Amino acid sequence: MIGLPTNRLAAALLATLLGACGSGSGEPTVGSSDAMLVNLTTVHDQQRPVVASNGNGRGVVVWESFGQDGSHLGIFARRIVDGAAAGPEFQVNTYTASRQSFPAVGMDADGDFVIAWRSSLQGSPGGTIFAQRFAADGTRLGEEFRVGPDDSARDSQSEPQMAMGADGSFVIAWSNREVGALAEALGQNQLEDRWIEARVYNADGSARTAPTRVTAQATDRFPRAPRVAMDAQGNIVLVWATAAAGTVLRAQHFGPDLLPLSEPYDINELSAEVDADLASVAMAPSGAFAIAWEAFTFGNRPLGIFVRRYDGPQRPVGPAQVIAPPSSGLVERNAIDLAPSGDLLLVAQSDDRVRFAVQRADGSVFGPLLVSDAAFPSLFGSVARSGDGRALIAWQSFGADGDGRGVHARELSWR
Repeated sequence: MIGLPTNRLAAALLATLLGACGSGSGEPTVGSSDAMLVNLTTVHDQQRPVVASNGNGRGVVVWESFGQDGSHLGIFARRIVDGAAAGPEFQVNTYTASRQSFPAVGMDADGDFVIAWRSSLQGSPGGTIFAQRFAADGTRLGEEFRVGPDDSARDSQSEPQMAMGADGSFVIAWSNREVGALAEALGQNQLEDRWIEARVYNADGSARTAPTRVTAQATDRFPRAPRVAMDAQGNIVLVWATAAAGTVLRAQHFGPDLLPLSEPYDINELSAEVDADLASVAMAPSGAFAIAWEAFTFGNRPLGIFVRRYDGPQRPVGPAQVIAPPSSGLVERNAIDLAPSGDLLLVAQSDDRVRFAVQRADGSVFGPLLVSDAAFPSLFGSVARSGDGRALIAWQSFGADGDGRGVHARELSWR
């Protein structure tokens, strides 16, 4: 239970981080593909991409597209095979009224995949989580289905995240909030109830659990930004942020049926100098996992992306580390994946550019490498291991597709 410096050590750590370069030697080389435009429809904005891969050459990129489904935002996707686009883009959501946003995606060993998103008016008025299953060739498997509960007119579900096992079972987690009648009448949002929920599904798409509340208001008053990962046995680690004097990042472990395997525990220590935010989590088939987060001084000076590895629930392997100093361009909005070998893949952004690095199992670091085009502002990097020593990376660029935002991707090798 540490992660960020205590008050006593903060000054020394800040000096080390801001003055030293820890990126290691070696430069990742371009693998089987150069950067490609993923979206075929370029009118208006295509944005916020996420990627998934089976680690054996098959992948998928998913994004929001404005106006393309005939309404506001819709969810679109395109398959990737061995670093190249396979087939046309396709619409994911069937219900099109208002906004379908915040996509999340997972893929199993066969290349079958599931996409989840937030639908603004389909279900509760504040937004409900829906999902759609697909075969490896992009064929729909059944119809889109409601994931989140539909038992309240006052709740608002958002921020879906997904993890999928090699066998096709999957878990979806999201944040929820409900403004009670008193809070609504008084206009006091601080009286609202917020929590994190999750739901587990079998490989055939049948629900294994009901929507399950996994945080308690007594200890997590304003939980948000859930992140989730799954191992080969179907065990789950859930990470979220909660408000305190600063931001506390917390984790808890669950079995395949969402029964707790641990109590919630803190990832970072609060400090008078340092705050943390926007974690990501990835888990190897063995159950080893890693958590990454961005850190800033309270004066908003970036400290870089911290990473801490664990070999099991509440069993950290050494202290939190910074893969590279902020000057390397790894500052915020990180996404990670963890290879069975222990190699940790990381993308993050700074100054409207997306970069990629690998922390090998032995602690050495490959990169960082600029993966987006420096001529166009780029954000929202996402990464998945696409093969042995290969990574599939997607990001959003402004102006590169000739009209507003567009989605680009490339495959890189670091061996």
